Amino acid sequence: MPSLRTRGFTHYRWQTGMTAWMLHRLTGLALVFYITLHIWVVSSLQLGPETFEATMAVVSAPLFRFLEVGLLFCVIYHALNGIRLIAIDFFGATEKHAPLFYGLMAVGAILWIWGGGTMVGHALHQLHAGEPFFPF
Repeated sequence: MPSLRTRGFTHYRWQTGMTAWMLHRLTGLALVFYITLHIWVVSSLQLGPETFEATMAVVSAPLFRFLEVGLLFCVIYHALNGIRLIAIDFFGATEKHAPLFYGLMAVGAILWIWGGGTMVGHALHQLHAGEPFFPF
C-alpha cells in the first residue's frame, strides 16, 4: 500500500491559507448536505400532515439539536471566511489574510459559543424532560 508521501499528500503546507481553504470547502459540503436534508424534511409535507409530523418528531430529538450546533459552526465559518475572501479579492487584503482570518475566527468563536450554548441548553432541557437522545 503506498504511503501518504508517495501519493503526494505531504507536499501541502498546512498554514493559515490552506487550512482556511480546506475548512471552507468542508463547511460548504456540509451546508449542501444540510440543504438536501432540509428539502427532504419539507417535502414530507406533500405526503400528508401525519407524515410531516412524524418527520418533525424525528428531527426535533436532542440528537438533532446537538447536530444543529455543528450546523451553526458551518454557517458562521463559511460566512466569515467568505467575508475574508471578499476582502482579499476585491480590497487587496492579500498580505493581511492571516490576521484577518484569526480576527474573524475570534468573532466567529464568540458567536458560536453564544448561539451554541443556547442550543445545547435546549437539548439538555429536552433530555431532562425525558425525551430519548436517539429518535429511532
